[in-house]
Amino acid sequence: MFDESSGFSRYSHSHHSGSARTGEPSQSARLRWGEPIFFLIILVVGIVVFFIQLWTWAIPQLTFYQEFVASHGRIIETRISEMTLDSVSVFRPEVLLEHQVQGISYRVWTFDFRTLKPKEGFVANRQLAESALLPFQSGQSTECWYRTGHPEEAVVIWKNSVWGWFFLLLSFSLIVSGLIGFLQSFHLITVSEERKAARARSASPLHSLTDNSRRLDWSTVPDIRIINESPGTHLAFRLPIGNQPIFPLVGLTLFTSAWFIISFGIMFHSFIYPAENRSDQIIGVIFRGLFCGVGIILLVSVMHRLFLAFRLGLTLLEISDHPLYPGRKYRVLLQQSGILRFDYFSVDLVCEEIARFRQGTDTVTNRKKVFRQTLFSRSDFATTSDLPLHQEFFFQLPIDAMHSFRHENNEILWKMELYAKIVGESEICRECPMVVRPVVLNDLTLEGGGL
Repeated sequence: MFDESSGFSRYSHSHHSGSARTGEPSQSARLRWGEPIFFLIILVVGIVVFFIQLWTWAIPQLTFYQEFVASHGRIIETRISEMTLDSVSVFRPEVLLEHQVQGISYRVWTFDFRTLKPKEGFVANRQLAESALLPFQSGQSTECWYRTGHPEEAVVIWKNSVWGWFFLLLSFSLIVSGLIGFLQSFHLITVSEERKAARARSASPLHSLTDNSRRLDWSTVPDIRIINESPGTHLAFRLPIGNQPIFPLVGLTLFTSAWFIISFGIMFHSFIYPAENRSDQIIGVIFRGLFCGVGIILLVSVMHRLFLAFRLGLTLLEISDHPLYPGRKYRVLLQQSGILRFDYFSVDLVCEEIARFRQGTDTVTNRKKVFRQTLFSRSDFATTSDLPLHQEFFFQLPIDAMHSFRHENNEILWKMELYAKIVGESEICRECPMVVRPVVLNDLTLEGGGL
């Protein structure tokens, strides 16, 4: 490699490196327990609501499917039944239904499945009870349902609420999202740094090799296709900017939007068509309040994540040639859009060495940045929609620079690190991986392509 001191420039931002032992979460991970706790609360709320709905609504609905048989009958008479409940007069619509089962005629005062119990189905509003009887007239034929084996238990109204199934589906999706979010966030906190690094290494777009690399016997040089297949608009190639979890955010945003729209749609529907029974109204308000509250929490959470991910705006970093070779000179274009004010913005060329080894029963990972050169640095400035940051600069790799290397226990990583601090916000760091190939002896050109 080259001397660690060569190429280093004065750097004021906070960075650290060192070793991490298996099973020991970092200090920053200990500070992120709020996320698994949040998802655990979502999971518990989802389980409680789901089983309450299952016991009070879904199971009775399924029982009705299994125990009641459709038939036809005739309305003999209608009436409003009245009783006093807690010193308050309450009312219930009833019809005298006549229907036949196996040639035997049955007459029963009934209405819906709540009237099968003596003290259920009553409402405090008499006009509401009377309006429920308007579709029924004496002598009218009607569809009815009776309980198998008990023909004297029959109903003429069977409401299969679509909103009830929506509620059940929402609570189940709450369980799924809470469980997945808790497991993922808990795993990210408790997993060792070595396993995180191994996962990132296996998922890295620079992990596998091109056919050309294999033919040249560069079996330990990472792949360049992910970069070289992304042409730039001004220079030859656009560098991929990491640390932007786009796809998980898209999924979370879609889920939150669906939850928010459905829960508040149900809330709006409940105001237009209130439940007849006061107890049903209270239970409905509690459930709708829970769902809408969860929807608001999810919305705030996803808005916060979107803000953290996209607060820097669109950053474009292009390079004149790729892969890189020691001793050659390259041109870089930096573009930063958005209406922002920065405390500072800098771009560094970094080489990092990673070594993994066993120490007793532990796996130790040492990470050390052996080369750093500040390519661009600017402080106390603002960008607008009409005046974005547009900067070109040059750099030259040291002639003795070690090429990119990837092995089971050792790695040499070359990358550009972008550090930005928006006024009033914490520092943002983004990484742009690059590949440095070994020097080709018959190629003495020191200028990169596109210059």
